[in-house]
Amino acid sequence: MLHKFWVIMLSAMCLGGVTKAHPHVFVDARTGFIFGSDQQLETIKISWRYDEFTTLVLFETLELDQDQDGQLNDADRVKILEGETNWPKDYKGDIYLEVLGQDYPLGRPEAAAVMLNANQIEVSFDLPLSQPVRVDSTPIFLRLYDPFFYFAYTIVSAKASPDLPEDCEAQIVLFEPTAAESIVQDKLAALGREDRSEIENVGRLFSDEVQLTCG
Repeated sequence: MLHKFWVIMLSAMCLGGVTKAHPHVFVDARTGFIFGSDQQLETIKISWRYDEFTTLVLFETLELDQDQDGQLNDADRVKILEGETNWPKDYKGDIYLEVLGQDYPLGRPEAAAVMLNANQIEVSFDLPLSQPVRVDSTPIFLRLYDPFFYFAYTIVSAKASPDLPEDCEAQIVLFEPTAAESIVQDKLAALGREDRSEIENVGRLFSDEVQLTCG
């Protein structure tokens, strides 16, 4: 998601006071994988659903649902997707694929869609790999995290397309803090909305991950 766009708006919408604590935005994320031939991973499927408060803020700042029918129309969807999928060239969308210990380059969002799910904004899209990669018994890791930990992602499911090879598995490994990481979380919780942690790439410390293997 285009966090620079949303962060500016969310920071401007404190709704009555100064909000503290990192993270500020909570996202339930779902992932999936599309394979081609010979166990070649070609595309990652992503969807994420914003928490109720963030959904409310986006409705206010983007002036959604002007007819007040409780639904998103085409104009509303265009506004949301502009911020969600029109990424700057160097922006990774908080989506990181690790292959053999290295970040693997991904493309730009395709086939993007937006809907209301239980009155919360949910966005989905496909993210092609720059080049297909063969998956074997060495795990490939997919992680979703905001380096500044302004956004917090919880991976709630990992699904595969019907043509996923039978011997492939996508396993979710949820983040469980150590004692030291719990201390860091407490310090982050004391930060103001505009503050940043001194720890570089701090969001990586708290990320769930999907481990993808075949064979």
